[in-house]
Amino acid sequence: MARYFIHLLDGDSVRDEDGEDFPDLDSARRAALRTLAQSLASREDRFWMDGLLKVVLEDEQGRQHTVLEVRDVTPES
Repeated sequence: MARYFIHLLDGDSVRDEDGEDFPDLDSARRAALRTLAQSLASREDRFWMDGLLKVVLEDEQGRQHTVLEVRDVTPES
């Protein structure tokens, strides 16, 4: 088991200080993707204000393994 941290950035940074143990990197990546989906659904109004939602998956050494990002790229009229 390895400990991974799932950080959320949506205009404000929410750092995961506790982390969670996962059996492998793929399991941690799936959890990061679920975090992104759940956060986008629950912060719908906030997303449109900031136009960015990002989830960063780090290991205990601070190495980034996955960065998932949803961004509003609506073209200017």
